[in-house]
Amino acid sequence: MQKKHFIATHTFISDETKKEFFEMAKGMSSKDFFIPSKNEHVKCVQHWMGTGDFFFCHWIAESEDAILDFSIEGGEDQFFHTMCAEMDYYITPNDGNNDIYANISYVD
Repeated sequence: MQKKHFIATHTFISDETKKEFFEMAKGMSSKDFFIPSKNEHVKCVQHWMGTGDFFFCHWIAESEDAILDFSIEGGEDQFFHTMCAEMDYYITPNDGNNDIYANISYVD
């Protein structure tokens, strides 16, 4: 199945689950963060977190359901809620695309 780009918006279920999450991640390298963040259907490629209530991940996945299923299988759904949005267009400064909205951006 062809994979697409998704942005997942996450928010912690409670202050307690947020505290537990950060305790589990203490001392984790960015490389270690991404190693378990993939399977044959999904792959997390970027992660952003500020001090607000929401944080975000860029996923390459077959579908929104594949991301949500992965979250359930890994137990992440016990820490935070997730909403996924498919991104039809993925544009970078060096992608060589001369007509940025002409074609949907599938992942090869």
